[in-house]
Amino acid sequence: MIVLADRLCFASIGLLALIGIFAAPAGAVTNLTRGADAPPITLNDMGGAELSTAKLRGQVIVLVFGEAYHEKTRQACQELDALLRDPRLREQTITPLLIVTQRVTAEDLKNYAADKLPSSILHDAARSAFGAYQVAVMPSAVVIDRQGKVVHAIAGLSERFSDTITDSLLLAAGKLSPEKFEQSLAGQTAAASEQSIRAERIALLAKQLASRGLDDMAVEKYTEAFKLDPTLLPAHQQLGMLLLRQRRLAEAEKEFRTVLAGNAKSMQATLGLAYVQTLRGGAELNEAERSVRDILAKNPAQSRAHYLLGLILEQKHKPEDAAASFKKAAQLLLERSEQE
Repeated sequence: MIVLADRLCFASIGLLALIGIFAAPAGAVTNLTRGADAPPITLNDMGGAELSTAKLRGQVIVLVFGEAYHEKTRQACQELDALLRDPRLREQTITPLLIVTQRVTAEDLKNYAADKLPSSILHDAARSAFGAYQVAVMPSAVVIDRQGKVVHAIAGLSERFSDTITDSLLLAAGKLSPEKFEQSLAGQTAAASEQSIRAERIALLAKQLASRGLDDMAVEKYTEAFKLDPTLLPAHQQLGMLLLRQRRLAEAEKEFRTVLAGNAKSMQATLGLAYVQTLRGGAELNEAERSVRDILAKNPAQSRAHYLLGLILEQKHKPEDAAASFKKAAQLLLERSEQE
């Protein structure tokens, strides 16, 4: 009964926990400039065999960062597969590699057979490759030349994705001059900048719609914004929270994982994902608890994390521990309100 009483007293904390985990910083695809040494990658494929990019020296490499379940990642792979049949590139030795953090099973590969995924899918469970290249959004692509130098990096799946990858590969193969490449890229950058500004305005409108309870319209606007600029990580976080509020857990999880792909240390996205796992319950509770306790170890004054831990402990039938977590969350919120 004590947990039920605390839950009634702290209901407002739950609302704050749901709507308060918003901002997440944006970032670039990579901090590397053209001509810089590409960070070497050594990972295992889905069969357990080790693959090192250092051993592929002499080949042009295309790294695609994403997840096999992610629709836009699969679309990027389809576009990459199609452009590699370009007559200008057929004679080149080009190796595409898909780098994912989630393990892909044989059944997954069977389901994705029509999506033209690269034959080499590398498992980056520790996010070492994602971190080395500072990947900020799924999908992202990096073209590396035969000498192991970065040619170009692309964030997101824009309308010019295929054209930019093609030009990057032609540059890497010596079939396009750096001057021509820069001219093409400058035109694309100007158009992309205009698109990004428009996307930010649409995402702001989506946030305003959500604040007024117009959730379905907000989801439509977020989707529209991401078509123009998929790199808006704060908007992905906001959409994840909105979907979580609607109990659309699978969709919310994808948004939180998109944020984490760009910023693995995002506390907001980590809490959002833990909330999804808590609502699902069962075996996912242990993973949610580990994530929340890790946050509290670094941020002991994080009230939302204390509240979420209370929800987890309640489901684990630990009423006294759950009540203590709810109480701690309430105390922290009270202290914050008094300071303000």
